[in-house]
Amino acid sequence: MKAEYSVDDFKHAIKNPYYSKLNKEVVVAVRHDVYDIFCEIGKQNGVEPEIIMNRCLSSYAKRLKEHDE
Repeated sequence: MKAEYSVDDFKHAIKNPYYSKLNKEVVVAVRHDVYDIFCEIGKQNGVEPEIIMNRCLSSYAKRLKEHDE
């Protein structure tokens, strides 16, 4: 791996054709105070709040599924 990459390194790159099958886009209403918490955590970790929300939902869904089994 290179220490640094430039735009030229990716000029022949193609989009992942399977990306759309990995995720499903949905709209969820979230309270402002809850979203602000995710934004704050995201800033601290350099991650978009949507990614953190997705991780939290995934973790919670797995625990719910294990509880039902």
